[in-house]
Amino acid sequence: MTRSSLATLSVSLCLLATASAAPGQPAAGKAPRRSGDALCVLTPNDFVAAGVRNAAKPSANVQDEGKSAYCVYAGKSAATGGIELDVFSPAGASPADIKETFQTAIGESSSAMTSIRLEGADEARWSGNAVSGGPPFATIAVRRGDLVFVLGIPASKDAQTQLTTLSNLVLQRLTSK
Repeated sequence: MTRSSLATLSVSLCLLATASAAPGQPAAGKAPRRSGDALCVLTPNDFVAAGVRNAAKPSANVQDEGKSAYCVYAGKSAATGGIELDVFSPAGASPADIKETFQTAIGESSSAMTSIRLEGADEARWSGNAVSGGPPFATIAVRRGDLVFVLGIPASKDAQTQLTTLSNLVLQRLTSK
């Protein structure tokens, strides 16, 4: 291959990667802390690849001066049968605040959440049959450093694998302290 064809290929690959990135999110970069709707780091294609259907471009409700984003990909929330990613980055000003945010996240379901090992996480818990005022849904809460996120999808027999796959993507794409 000539230098000029390598340069053309390189530019084409960069354009392709940028086109597949989430809105407001660089393709290969990480969303920094306090980045508002850029915290919605999953794309509809990520959900499809994990086997979760019906995800669309996220609708973000940004709060706390960009430190938290409630990203809804389908429906009104995970608790009502939709798809949702809630991100807290940073999740608090102190280690105690961060732990409290994580405890609040796992306490919002009426179902007990079970510890699960997730590479790169300090703590993770999940439930394949959570209930919070609507139909059962699958959820995972993850803490790494000062980052806490909660992901909820419709319940299914493959939910644990789907949540693990998607959580790994979130961990790759979000920075923490």
